[in-house]
Amino acid sequence: MLEDDLTTWDLWWDHNKNAFLDLRGADRQAVQTGSDDFYLGATRRALAVDTVRPDAAMVTQVILPALRRAIDRTDQRDIQSSCLMAMAKIGRNHPDFTLREVFAPRLRNADQEVRETAALALGVAGIADPATLELMIDLVLDRGRGREASAGDVDERVRSFAAYGLGLLADAGVVHAVRREIFTALQQALASDDLGRNLEVAAIHAIGLCARGGAGYQGARLRDDAIETLAQHFDRRAGPGRQWMLAHCPTVIARLAGRDHARSRVLVQRYTAILDGSEDRPTPVQQSCALALGQLARPGDDERADDADREAVKALREASASHRDAQTRYFSLLALGQIGGADNRTFLLQTFDRARKTQEKPWCGIALGLLARAANAHGADGEISARLRQEYENAKEPGLTGALAVALGLSRALDAAPVLRRRLLDDEHQEDVAGYACIGLSLMKDRSALAQLRSVVGRSTRRPVLLTQATTALGNMGDQRIAEDLHEMLDGEVNLARFAAVAGALSRIGDRRSVDRLITALFDDERPTLARAFAAVALGGIADRRDHPWNTPIAVDSNYRAAVETFTDRQAGVLDIL
Repeated sequence: MLEDDLTTWDLWWDHNKNAFLDLRGADRQAVQTGSDDFYLGATRRALAVDTVRPDAAMVTQVILPALRRAIDRTDQRDIQSSCLMAMAKIGRNHPDFTLREVFAPRLRNADQEVRETAALALGVAGIADPATLELMIDLVLDRGRGREASAGDVDERVRSFAAYGLGLLADAGVVHAVRREIFTALQQALASDDLGRNLEVAAIHAIGLCARGGAGYQGARLRDDAIETLAQHFDRRAGPGRQWMLAHCPTVIARLAGRDHARSRVLVQRYTAILDGSEDRPTPVQQSCALALGQLARPGDDERADDADREAVKALREASASHRDAQTRYFSLLALGQIGGADNRTFLLQTFDRARKTQEKPWCGIALGLLARAANAHGADGEISARLRQEYENAKEPGLTGALAVALGLSRALDAAPVLRRRLLDDEHQEDVAGYACIGLSLMKDRSALAQLRSVVGRSTRRPVLLTQATTALGNMGDQRIAEDLHEMLDGEVNLARFAAVAGALSRIGDRRSVDRLITALFDDERPTLARAFAAVALGGIADRRDHPWNTPIAVDSNYRAAVETFTDRQAGVLDIL
């Protein structure tokens, strides 16, 4: 059996797209004088204020009780897990029950997936009352309340998901004292002698989450301590197997430090030495160092750049051309696009022209899109747009065509919108090509494509991949009218793939008008179990308090290739759970 190619650009996009999509904020943002939307007039203003998100009363009186009834009525794994995560996304206690009262009993469930989902849900809910905090810390450290709730030793997978949950709980905006308490517990877990690979990766990412975004002196001190803890852990003596887990340190450290931290230049030097082979580390670590340099280094032509930055850019260029590992080459191209600057722009354009179409060119196109987006926040880079557009018009291979459509969208090349609309019309039968054309049009905010995108949705009931992409595109542009058509698709739909696609679309758009239909589907015993689980997922998505999926801060800029089972196994890892 042929294995999937994990080096393709679309796997990176799948993990990072939420950094560029605005599926929930678009319908709530006021239009300001001077913005692009201001000049679009009254139509855009109407879209901006016509929100159909559920209000607090609907969430409390309708959605939460329905999910509670569903989870209490069944022992079926998929429905239980989906209801747990749906309630966690809502993150609100009911007058008659707390979320902890629902989640904690499932920690001793006979089913492994239900137990670990319950541990994760405690943190995703973001309710940091003392009892929940104590329970979660004890789950991670396999002691006290954790063992009581689990009716025995806490297994490593549950401890790992509890660690991710602790990090997410800290990231939910808790007071500094709680952040510090969580950080101390995660430090203890990371330093333990019997540290398993799943818990190690979880603790690394959770430490990054709990030190992210803290304000003032205390926040800066916690961030410094987290960077120091992870840097020391990265230097622990470890055999080749452990290096796989240590590969997560550079990317998490880079998220915390950025380009302006006091330690950033030292980090740039260190990660450059690993990437260029001066310091011997295995391939997963080199991949992560390439990604980290994209967040840490400055372009060589920046007036603040120093020799370390210039050496980093040089190492990334050399790695992108000749590293023995394909993924390291591709991550190096992305890093150059994220670093930006005139010299990197020239290098990427030259590389784009000579790159092989089915391998390097898609990654180089995405890198150019990232560079253009960062450099021109309110407009497009004419030369980059022209080169991408010319290649897009001639591209035949679906992987390349999709990457170029996304790259044009990232670069805000609105002058290329007619080409994407025409390609969408001509190649609608090719789901991948048409789907990414939809995404490209939405990223460049081509509102003239709205009618065409709605038509695509109407014709895509038997093509779930295209339906997903087209509705994502409409959601990204703040269009709520498509939900009316999606409501009708739910009624009587028996095909699981189509039902999942429609339910997922309504979840992303966040339309309260679909709540009654989804609750009916959740309790419809005639439907397949997975369809009922998807209905629960959609209810949680519609009522989600966040603007982005809960796992976005873990996924973005991570090295998903250095995978352990609870991080991503493409089914039940923390990056995979809906």
